[in-house]
Amino acid sequence: MSDYASKLKWPLSQFWLGHNFNDNIRSQLARERQVVELISLGAPLPEILNKLCTLIDVQIGNVVSLILLEGAEESHAYPIIYSALQVGLNVFSSTGIFSSDKILLGVLEIYGCDSRDFTADEKRLIERVAYLAAIALQRREVDQNFDRPLRRLRSGAPVSFEKPPYIN
Repeated sequence: MSDYASKLKWPLSQFWLGHNFNDNIRSQLARERQVVELISLGAPLPEILNKLCTLIDVQIGNVVSLILLEGAEESHAYPIIYSALQVGLNVFSSTGIFSSDKILLGVLEIYGCDSRDFTADEKRLIERVAYLAAIALQRREVDQNFDRPLRRLRSGAPVSFEKPPYIN
């Protein structure tokens, strides 16, 4: 069992129990809270993003969602989108995932079996999932930026520390 999984408040097996989330808002909020725990405990990013997509897929029903990361090769996204359209899926929603600085981090794509608009509740769910995905993606970026100087120090490579402009 991974280190982060042993620190969870609820066991992972309870994460996706139940099928009717529309009738139980507390259950949905508990699942979202568990995603926040996974983020804070440093769970692998693919696992967090998959949990968020599964939350949408199960909650809305008859949809398939995926998160396309900004900066990833676009050639990886085209086969997925093409395949979805080839099998008859319709674009249900395409929502940008933005950082707190309004920088595009990725896109939450949702494909559905039916051609319809989302409800107000579904729109709120999509917005919450995009927000949680942004937190996870920003956390990964912060962790990577934090680790870079440490890696250089461990490797023996010279690290330059600039004096802040407010120090004379």
